[in-house]
Amino acid sequence: STSTSTSTSTSSTSTPHHRLQMATVLPETGSVVGVTGGGYISVLAAKLAANAGYKTWILCQPEDRPNIEPLIGQLPNQQHQSLLELVDSNEMDERLPSTDAVIIAIDANIVMGDGGLDYIFERAGSNLKRIVAMSRNLNGEGMGFFATASRKAANTEVWDNAEAADYQQFDDSIRNKAKAANVEYTIARAGTLKGGACGEETDEDGNKQGFPQFLTKKFYEMTKKDIVTWQLLFDCRVRGVRLARGDVMPGPGFKAVLTATGTDQHDGDTGRCGLAEAMVQSLSYEQAANTDFGVATKEGREPPTQEEWDAMFRSL
Repeated sequence: STSTSTSTSTSSTSTPHHRLQMATVLPETGSVVGVTGGGYISVLAAKLAANAGYKTWILCQPEDRPNIEPLIGQLPNQQHQSLLELVDSNEMDERLPSTDAVIIAIDANIVMGDGGLDYIFERAGSNLKRIVAMSRNLNGEGMGFFATASRKAANTEVWDNAEAADYQQFDDSIRNKAKAANVEYTIARAGTLKGGACGEETDEDGNKQGFPQFLTKKFYEMTKKDIVTWQLLFDCRVRGVRLARGDVMPGPGFKAVLTATGTDQHDGDTGRCGLAEAMVQSLSYEQAANTDFGVATKEGREPPTQEEWDAMFRSL
Protein backbone atom coordinates (compact mmCIF):
# COMPACT_ATOMS: atom_id res chain seq x y z
CA SER A 1 0.00 0.00 0.00
CA THR A 2 1.08 3.56 -0.60
CA SER A 3 0.01 4.71 2.82
CA THR A 4 -0.06 3.49 6.39
CA SER A 5 -1.62 6.66 7.76
CA THR A 6 -5.10 5.17 7.75
CA SER A 7 -4.34 2.89 10.64
CA THR A 8 -1.30 4.11 12.54
CA SER A 9 -3.17 6.70 14.57
CA THR A 10 -5.79 4.23 15.79
CA SER A 11 -3.55 1.88 17.74
CA SER A 12 -4.75 3.07 21.14
CA THR A 13 -8.38 3.84 20.38
CA SER A 14 -9.33 1.22 17.83
CA THR A 15 -12.45 -0.81 18.45
CA PRO A 16 -11.59 -4.48 19.06
CA HIS A 17 -13.02 -5.85 15.81
CA HIS A 18 -10.58 -3.90 13.62
CA ARG A 19 -7.30 -5.58 12.88
CA LEU A 20 -4.73 -2.86 12.31
CA GLN A 21 -3.36 -3.44 8.85
CA MET A 22 -1.82 -1.04 6.43
CA ALA A 23 -4.59 -0.46 3.96
CA THR A 24 -7.77 -0.67 5.97
CA VAL A 25 -9.85 2.50 5.79
CA LEU A 26 -11.31 3.18 9.22
CA PRO A 27 -13.91 5.75 10.25
CA GLU A 28 -12.15 6.77 13.44
CA THR A 29 -9.20 8.27 11.51
CA GLY A 30 -11.44 10.74 9.67
CA SER A 31 -11.36 8.71 6.46
CA VAL A 32 -13.31 10.06 3.49
CA VAL A 33 -15.52 7.68 1.48
CA GLY A 34 -17.00 8.65 -1.86
CA VAL A 35 -19.99 6.84 -3.39
CA THR A 36 -20.88 6.90 -7.05
CA GLY A 37 -23.07 4.79 -9.32
CA GLY A 38 -26.83 5.00 -9.30
CA GLY A 39 -30.10 3.84 -7.81
CA TYR A 40 -31.13 2.83 -4.31
CA ILE A 41 -28.03 0.74 -3.59
CA SER A 42 -25.68 3.73 -3.93
CA VAL A 43 -27.82 5.92 -1.65
CA LEU A 44 -28.00 3.12 0.92
CA ALA A 45 -24.22 2.57 0.86
CA ALA A 46 -23.65 6.30 1.42
CA LYS A 47 -26.11 6.44 4.33
CA LEU A 48 -24.49 3.42 6.01
CA ALA A 49 -20.97 4.81 5.50
CA ALA A 50 -21.90 8.13 7.14
CA ASN A 51 -23.75 6.35 9.95
CA ALA A 52 -20.57 4.32 10.60
CA GLY A 53 -18.63 7.56 11.00
CA TYR A 54 -17.00 8.04 7.60
CA LYS A 55 -16.93 11.51 6.08
CA THR A 56 -19.07 10.54 3.10
CA TRP A 57 -19.98 12.15 -0.19
CA ILE A 58 -22.31 10.77 -2.83
CA LEU A 59 -22.56 12.02 -6.38
CA CYS A 60 -26.06 13.44 -6.81
CA GLN A 61 -27.08 15.84 -9.54
CA PRO A 62 -29.24 18.76 -8.31
CA GLU A 63 -32.36 17.47 -10.09
CA ASP A 64 -32.12 14.14 -8.17
CA ARG A 65 -31.98 15.71 -4.70
CA PRO A 66 -35.78 15.79 -4.18
CA ASN A 67 -35.83 11.99 -4.61
CA ILE A 68 -32.67 11.15 -2.72
CA GLU A 69 -32.95 13.31 0.40
CA PRO A 70 -36.26 11.71 1.58
CA LEU A 71 -34.74 8.24 1.09
CA ILE A 72 -31.88 9.13 3.43
CA GLY A 73 -33.87 10.84 6.17
CA GLN A 74 -32.29 10.92 9.63
CA LEU A 75 -29.22 8.89 10.54
CA PRO A 76 -29.62 6.90 13.80
CA ASN A 77 -26.21 8.25 14.83
CA GLN A 78 -27.45 11.83 14.74
CA GLN A 79 -24.00 13.30 15.37
CA HIS A 80 -23.00 11.77 12.02
CA GLN A 81 -25.77 13.46 10.00
CA SER A 82 -23.38 16.24 8.93
CA LEU A 83 -20.87 13.66 7.63
CA LEU A 84 -23.07 12.87 4.62
CA GLU A 85 -22.86 15.29 1.70
CA LEU A 86 -24.68 15.17 -1.61
CA VAL A 87 -22.32 16.59 -4.23
CA ASP A 88 -22.61 17.49 -7.91
CA SER A 89 -19.97 16.64 -10.54
CA ASN A 90 -17.88 19.76 -9.85
CA GLU A 91 -17.87 19.15 -6.09
CA MET A 92 -16.98 15.48 -6.66
CA ASP A 93 -14.03 16.68 -8.72
CA GLU A 94 -12.89 18.81 -5.77
CA ARG A 95 -13.33 16.02 -3.22
CA LEU A 96 -11.72 13.08 -5.03
CA PRO A 97 -8.08 14.07 -4.27
CA SER A 98 -8.79 13.83 -0.51
CA THR A 99 -10.93 10.65 -0.75
CA ASP A 100 -9.57 7.46 0.88
CA ALA A 101 -12.03 4.95 -0.58
CA VAL A 102 -14.60 4.93 -3.38
CA ILE A 103 -17.66 2.67 -3.51
CA ILE A 104 -19.19 2.10 -6.95
CA ALA A 105 -22.69 0.60 -6.85
CA ILE A 106 -25.46 0.60 -9.46
CA ASP A 107 -28.96 -0.86 -9.08
CA ALA A 108 -29.54 -1.37 -12.80
CA ASN A 109 -27.75 -4.05 -14.80
CA ILE A 110 -25.22 -1.60 -16.19
CA VAL A 111 -21.55 -1.01 -15.37
CA MET A 112 -19.34 2.04 -15.15
CA GLY A 113 -17.21 2.30 -18.26
CA ASP A 114 -13.43 2.58 -18.42
CA GLY A 115 -13.64 6.36 -18.85
CA GLY A 116 -15.41 6.77 -15.51
CA LEU A 117 -13.00 4.42 -13.75
CA ASP A 118 -9.94 6.16 -15.22
CA TYR A 119 -11.29 9.50 -14.04
CA ILE A 120 -11.76 8.23 -10.46
CA PHE A 121 -8.28 6.68 -10.22
CA GLU A 122 -6.52 9.65 -11.82
CA ARG A 123 -8.38 12.35 -9.90
CA ALA A 124 -8.13 10.60 -6.52
CA GLY A 125 -4.44 9.92 -7.12
CA SER A 126 -2.18 8.59 -4.39
CA ASN A 127 -4.65 9.34 -1.59
CA LEU A 128 -6.95 6.51 -2.73
CA LYS A 129 -6.47 3.31 -0.74
CA ARG A 130 -9.49 1.13 -1.57
CA ILE A 131 -12.00 0.83 -4.37
CA VAL A 132 -15.11 -1.24 -3.63
CA ALA A 133 -17.12 -2.24 -6.67
CA MET A 134 -20.51 -3.92 -6.81
CA SER A 135 -20.57 -6.63 -9.47
CA ARG A 136 -22.76 -9.68 -10.10
CA ASN A 137 -22.66 -13.44 -9.69
CA LEU A 138 -21.19 -14.44 -13.06
CA ASN A 139 -20.56 -18.20 -12.71
CA GLY A 140 -23.78 -19.10 -14.57
CA GLU A 141 -24.99 -21.72 -12.07
CA GLY A 142 -28.78 -21.69 -11.67
CA MET A 143 -29.22 -19.41 -14.68
CA GLY A 144 -30.74 -20.07 -18.11
CA PHE A 145 -34.27 -20.34 -19.39
CA PHE A 146 -36.16 -20.06 -16.08
CA ALA A 147 -34.20 -17.05 -14.81
CA THR A 148 -34.64 -15.26 -18.13
CA ALA A 149 -38.37 -16.02 -18.19
CA SER A 150 -38.82 -14.69 -14.65
CA ARG A 151 -37.06 -11.44 -15.58
CA LYS A 152 -39.46 -10.99 -18.49
CA ALA A 153 -42.62 -12.03 -16.67
CA ALA A 154 -42.29 -11.40 -12.96
CA ASN A 155 -39.59 -8.91 -11.97
CA THR A 156 -37.51 -6.92 -14.45
CA GLU A 157 -34.78 -6.59 -11.79
CA VAL A 158 -34.06 -10.34 -11.73
CA TRP A 159 -30.37 -11.01 -12.37
CA ASP A 160 -30.31 -13.61 -15.16
CA ASN A 161 -26.68 -13.28 -16.32
CA ALA A 162 -27.72 -11.53 -19.56
CA GLU A 163 -25.13 -8.77 -19.06
CA ALA A 164 -22.41 -11.11 -17.77
CA ALA A 165 -19.88 -10.06 -20.44
CA ASP A 166 -20.17 -6.40 -19.40
CA TYR A 167 -19.57 -7.25 -15.75
CA GLN A 168 -16.66 -9.56 -16.59
CA GLN A 169 -14.98 -6.70 -18.41
CA PHE A 170 -15.79 -4.31 -15.53
CA ASP A 171 -14.25 -6.73 -12.98
CA ASP A 172 -11.09 -7.03 -15.08
CA SER A 173 -10.86 -3.24 -15.40
CA ILE A 174 -11.24 -2.77 -11.63
CA ARG A 175 -8.48 -5.31 -10.90
CA ASN A 176 -6.07 -3.98 -13.54
CA LYS A 177 -6.57 -0.29 -12.85
CA ALA A 178 -6.35 -0.81 -9.07
CA LYS A 179 -3.12 -2.76 -9.44
CA ALA A 180 -1.63 -0.09 -11.71
CA ALA A 181 -2.59 2.62 -9.22
CA ASN A 182 -1.35 0.66 -6.18
CA VAL A 183 -4.88 0.67 -4.76
CA GLU A 184 -6.57 -2.32 -3.14
CA TYR A 185 -9.85 -3.48 -4.68
CA THR A 186 -12.87 -5.32 -3.33
CA ILE A 187 -15.55 -6.76 -5.62
CA ALA A 188 -18.90 -7.53 -3.95
CA ARG A 189 -21.10 -9.81 -6.07
CA ALA A 190 -24.90 -9.66 -6.07
CA GLY A 191 -27.78 -11.56 -7.58
CA THR A 192 -31.30 -10.16 -7.80
CA LEU A 193 -31.47 -7.09 -5.53
CA LYS A 194 -34.33 -7.01 -3.03
CA GLY A 195 -35.44 -4.69 -0.23
CA GLY A 196 -33.28 -1.92 1.12
CA ALA A 197 -35.14 0.01 3.76
CA CYS A 198 -36.10 0.24 7.44
CA GLY A 199 -38.82 -2.41 7.55
CA GLU A 200 -41.81 -1.98 9.88
CA GLU A 201 -41.55 1.21 11.89
CA THR A 202 -43.89 0.04 14.66
CA ASP A 203 -45.09 -3.39 15.75
CA GLU A 204 -48.69 -4.40 16.61
CA ASP A 205 -48.36 -2.88 20.08
CA GLY A 206 -47.16 0.46 18.71
CA ASN A 207 -43.56 -0.07 19.82
CA LYS A 208 -40.87 1.51 17.66
CA GLN A 209 -39.20 -1.10 15.53
CA GLY A 210 -37.39 -1.26 12.27
CA PHE A 211 -33.85 -0.36 11.37
CA PRO A 212 -33.41 3.37 10.68
CA GLN A 213 -29.82 2.92 9.45
CA PHE A 214 -31.30 1.73 6.14
CA LEU A 215 -33.40 3.75 3.67
CA THR A 216 -36.61 5.36 4.93
CA LYS A 217 -40.07 3.96 4.25
CA LYS A 218 -40.15 6.31 1.25
CA PHE A 219 -38.36 3.43 -0.53
CA TYR A 220 -41.51 1.29 -0.24
CA GLU A 221 -43.66 4.07 -1.72
CA MET A 222 -41.24 4.52 -4.61
CA THR A 223 -40.98 0.78 -5.44
CA LYS A 224 -44.59 -0.23 -4.75
CA LYS A 225 -46.35 -2.03 -7.61
CA ASP A 226 -49.12 -3.91 -5.75
CA ILE A 227 -51.39 -3.35 -2.77
CA VAL A 228 -48.79 -4.91 -0.46
CA THR A 229 -45.19 -4.15 -1.26
CA TRP A 230 -43.21 -7.39 -1.35
CA GLN A 231 -40.05 -5.32 -0.79
CA LEU A 232 -41.30 -4.51 2.72
CA LEU A 233 -42.13 -8.16 3.43
CA PHE A 234 -38.64 -9.12 2.25
CA ASP A 235 -37.01 -6.54 4.52
CA CYS A 236 -38.99 -7.78 7.51
CA ARG A 237 -38.12 -11.46 6.99
CA VAL A 238 -34.71 -11.65 5.32
CA ARG A 239 -32.23 -9.49 7.22
CA GLY A 240 -29.53 -12.15 7.46
CA VAL A 241 -26.46 -12.20 5.23
CA ARG A 242 -24.12 -14.88 3.90
CA LEU A 243 -20.73 -14.13 2.32
CA ALA A 244 -18.67 -16.53 0.20
CA ARG A 245 -15.27 -15.87 -1.27
CA GLY A 246 -15.01 -15.82 -5.07
CA ASP A 247 -17.76 -16.13 -7.66
CA VAL A 248 -19.66 -19.11 -6.29
CA MET A 249 -23.20 -18.02 -5.45
CA PRO A 250 -25.85 -19.83 -7.55
CA GLY A 251 -28.79 -18.30 -9.39
CA PRO A 252 -32.46 -19.12 -8.77
CA GLY A 253 -32.60 -22.20 -11.02
CA PHE A 254 -35.93 -23.66 -12.12
CA LYS A 255 -37.76 -21.92 -9.21
CA ALA A 256 -36.95 -18.50 -10.71
CA VAL A 257 -40.49 -17.47 -11.65
CA LEU A 258 -41.75 -18.42 -8.16
CA THR A 259 -38.95 -16.60 -6.33
CA ALA A 260 -38.72 -13.46 -8.50
CA THR A 261 -40.64 -11.45 -5.90
CA GLY A 262 -40.21 -14.03 -3.13
CA THR A 263 -39.92 -12.81 0.45
CA ASP A 264 -38.00 -15.74 1.95
CA GLN A 265 -34.40 -16.89 1.67
CA HIS A 266 -33.80 -18.00 -1.94
CA ASP A 267 -30.79 -18.80 -4.08
CA GLY A 268 -30.02 -16.02 -6.52
CA ASP A 269 -31.14 -13.19 -4.20
CA THR A 270 -29.14 -10.43 -2.52
CA GLY A 271 -30.64 -8.01 -0.01
CA ARG A 272 -29.71 -4.41 -0.76
CA CYS A 273 -29.22 -3.82 2.97
CA GLY A 274 -26.80 -6.73 3.30
CA LEU A 275 -24.90 -5.81 0.14
CA ALA A 276 -24.51 -2.12 1.06
CA GLU A 277 -23.44 -3.01 4.60
CA ALA A 278 -20.95 -5.60 3.30
CA MET A 279 -19.37 -3.00 1.01
CA VAL A 280 -19.01 -0.49 3.87
CA GLN A 281 -17.81 -3.12 6.38
CA SER A 282 -15.23 -4.44 3.89
CA LEU A 283 -13.26 -1.19 4.21
CA SER A 284 -12.24 -2.17 7.76
CA TYR A 285 -10.89 -5.61 6.88
CA GLU A 286 -7.57 -6.62 5.42
CA GLN A 287 -9.24 -9.92 4.39
CA ALA A 288 -11.43 -8.01 1.91
CA ALA A 289 -8.48 -6.46 0.08
CA ASN A 290 -7.78 -7.65 -3.48
CA THR A 291 -10.56 -10.20 -3.38
CA ASP A 292 -14.11 -10.80 -4.55
CA PHE A 293 -16.98 -12.29 -2.59
CA GLY A 294 -20.65 -13.05 -3.14
CA VAL A 295 -23.40 -11.65 -0.91
CA ALA A 296 -26.47 -13.84 -0.40
CA THR A 297 -29.51 -13.82 1.85
CA LYS A 298 -30.30 -15.61 5.07
CA GLU A 299 -33.63 -15.80 6.89
CA GLY A 300 -33.75 -13.59 9.96
CA ARG A 301 -35.45 -10.49 11.33
CA GLU A 302 -32.23 -8.85 12.57
CA PRO A 303 -29.28 -7.65 10.51
CA PRO A 304 -25.89 -9.18 11.40
CA THR A 305 -24.22 -7.93 14.57
CA GLN A 306 -20.70 -6.49 14.40
CA GLU A 307 -19.41 -9.78 15.80
CA GLU A 308 -21.15 -11.66 12.98
CA TRP A 309 -19.69 -9.34 10.32
CA ASP A 310 -16.32 -9.88 11.94
CA ALA A 311 -16.64 -13.65 11.71
CA MET A 312 -17.81 -13.49 8.07
CA PHE A 313 -14.91 -11.31 6.94
CA ARG A 314 -12.34 -13.23 8.98
CA SER A 315 -13.39 -16.45 7.25
CA LEU A 316 -13.18 -15.07 3.69
